[in-house]
Amino acid sequence: MSALKLMSASFFVAATTAILPITQAASPPAVQPPGPVDMSVTMKPFPKPHPNDNRLVIRLPKRQNEATLLVRVTPGKHTQVDCNTRAYSGELETKTAQGWGYDFYVLRTDGKAMSTMMACPPNSSQMRFVPVTSAQQTLTYNSRMPLVYYVPKGFTVNYEVFVPQHRGTAKPE
Repeated sequence: MSALKLMSASFFVAATTAILPITQAASPPAVQPPGPVDMSVTMKPFPKPHPNDNRLVIRLPKRQNEATLLVRVTPGKHTQVDCNTRAYSGELETKTAQGWGYDFYVLRTDGKAMSTMMACPPNSSQMRFVPVTSAQQTLTYNSRMPLVYYVPKGFTVNYEVFVPQHRGTAKPE
């Protein structure tokens, strides 16, 4: 992904439709600052979440040249971990709201994290975001439609916005 430049820092979405920033990074000077968030699409077409799930919504702000931007979405869970590398297994299923044609995504996971088994130094435990690695996706930026995710309670969705910096074609040598 060296051809992509991170435009904004990672965000996570709360169980409501609010977007809560973790950190805020400065945008590159060539990119216009984000515009207002389009709230015209309601949640009416989307099904209510199951009792053990949360509906998480990402509403992207308007930007110029949205067709050149990408959004990387990573479901996961904030968990107390040691020095071992961890990841959850799971599957992200794309579904369509009946009668509306709007896509939404459903995360299915057993909630058990895989881990390396290294010996860790004492007191190396810390809170970290542990991703569902098989459910990460890269989508085209679209501020007109919200990204709607149904995830098990306790899980969240992080996202990053990228802009391509250089494009080219490989040549045989």
